[in-house]
Amino acid sequence: MICISIGKIGMIQQVNLLQPSLVEVRYDLLRKSPELVSKELNDTILQVAACRPGMIPDSERSKILKEAIDLGAVYVDVELDAAPGFVEDIINYAKSRRIHVIVSYHNYDVTPPLDELKHILHHCYAVGGDVAKIACQANSSKDSARLLSLFAEEGRKIVIGMGDRGRITRLAAIQLGAEFTFAAVSEAEVTAPGQLSYGEMKSFEKTLNS
Repeated sequence: MICISIGKIGMIQQVNLLQPSLVEVRYDLLRKSPELVSKELNDTILQVAACRPGMIPDSERSKILKEAIDLGAVYVDVELDAAPGFVEDIINYAKSRRIHVIVSYHNYDVTPPLDELKHILHHCYAVGGDVAKIACQANSSKDSARLLSLFAEEGRKIVIGMGDRGRITRLAAIQLGAEFTFAAVSEAEVTAPGQLSYGEMKSFEKTLNS
């Protein structure tokens, strides 16, 4: 499954026209309330709620994610390295409402060694993740290969190599059993380095299934 990641309110109209099965709403970039997003987004499109740290205090992030859950998000994404109390609170809230929890790890500089990646993967499950997400900067083809080898491990997962060298991981994920893979609404609207457009991803998926 291909998930379109959106970080601007203006993208929602484009998303509604494309009619993907799933969108990731980056509330930290959008700066709009879950209530407004729910009104704008076609109600046939399922939602992954994410609100990354940095610009928004944890108390506000918690409020946003819980509101998104209450309004029908089917996944909520919480960062592995967030404050323990924050992680536990969001996970407990989501599970009490039977929402799938993605526990995510991001490394914007390097791809760690394989043993470390496996440890991170299993830690995502250990803290309560239904789905483990690992996104690392891929600086070489070996980095991408190392990331893709994680699909041999047990458990639901999303594995992404960021940057141009990591694009192959976004395509291969479709065939390797990823929970879903991310795409941008268009080439001009990427929310992560190396992200492909939804059109490009759908074209590749069609070729594989033909």
